[in-house]
Amino acid sequence: MNERTARPGGRGAVASDLGPQADGTEMPPDLSFTTPGGLRHRAPARFGPELGRVVRPPLLARELMLGDAWKGVQVRLSSADVRDPHEFQALEAEVGAALTVHRAFFGSPFQGLFPVPVGYDMDAAEPFLIYATPRGGPATGLVHGISTTDQRIIERDLVLAVRLLEGLGLVHRGIVPAAVRWDGERAQLWDLGATARIGAPRTPWGTAPYASPEQRAGVGEVDARDALWSTAQLMYQLVAGRQGRPDGPPADLDAYRSLAQSLGDAFAPRAEDRPTPARLLGLLAPDPDPATVLMAGPDPLEPYRREFEAVLDRKRAAVGIDGHAGRAEHDGIGGTGGIGGQGVPRGPGAGAAEGYGAPLDDRPRENLHPPGQDRGRLRGWLGGTTDRERGRSGRGRR
Repeated sequence: MNERTARPGGRGAVASDLGPQADGTEMPPDLSFTTPGGLRHRAPARFGPELGRVVRPPLLARELMLGDAWKGVQVRLSSADVRDPHEFQALEAEVGAALTVHRAFFGSPFQGLFPVPVGYDMDAAEPFLIYATPRGGPATGLVHGISTTDQRIIERDLVLAVRLLEGLGLVHRGIVPAAVRWDGERAQLWDLGATARIGAPRTPWGTAPYASPEQRAGVGEVDARDALWSTAQLMYQLVAGRQGRPDGPPADLDAYRSLAQSLGDAFAPRAEDRPTPARLLGLLAPDPDPATVLMAGPDPLEPYRREFEAVLDRKRAAVGIDGHAGRAEHDGIGGTGGIGGQGVPRGPGAGAAEGYGAPLDDRPRENLHPPGQDRGRLRGWLGGTTDRERGRSGRGRR
């Protein structure tokens, strides 16, 4: 996106009177955005190359430098996608979930378990969200197995993340290798737009083996233990170097005793037969349950909720979405719109390809798949291989 294309005077506008610097070089344009605390901020912005394996299509990601030193990632919708209501709602869900999590954990020891939002602008020509630089690399790079020590850390961090989200009333439905990052010391869980409210009706979502049978079928209600199935399947792949079974425990689970001891019960096909996140976390990290002390203080973002919602309503109107209907009908983080407990809706078909989402209407499932190129992008993100890498090697990674 060329930020100079933002509407004049709009919330995504940039400075038009930037002159040359002292050395005669052109100053970069300013990028204007709202911080998680609700303050409007503007800084010179330089954009780097597009990044793969950071966000799930249709969202795009690229390197970003603000000022002279700060580096992060800008997640955005392209100008071609922004008028599609379903694709706009994918970014809307990501922003809403990111702000919810940030409000709950900012300044706590748990902040690094999730991507850290720095700013957003849903009214720009290409709406965007700015994150701090991701931790490490995607877990898709751990295809040759991991040590027992690393296994314990990753599974502890993921179960802790699941438990913390449960404390917010959320379930992450998209725990797959591409959404988990690892730097050799700690894990970080991305793709926050894949969250749903606990107790909401399940809709078909996800892909085997990472999504549980109930989640893929869209039966029953969203349960925090859905994410434990995904965690167990991910850990099996990291330990064994291959995917597990889509409908139950791996046939050779007993060969991996440390995994069987920690996450064996999480492979149960039905959520009610799996341990709760709190019980499993007590086994992996026998400390006081962090989720019991999360919401003791007042909400620091309460004064800014209405402003944020007003921005989203203007954008919904611009792309032909009934804001009130959208909040009630879509299964984003909440059911009534807004940030935190109110939520930002996720539209039907957002991330629908390759099982990443499901329609909330009666269209045939086969009509929801995107063109072949888009399916390839999703497979590449899930499997950890970009289009460029597939072209260079002649084949994609499993």
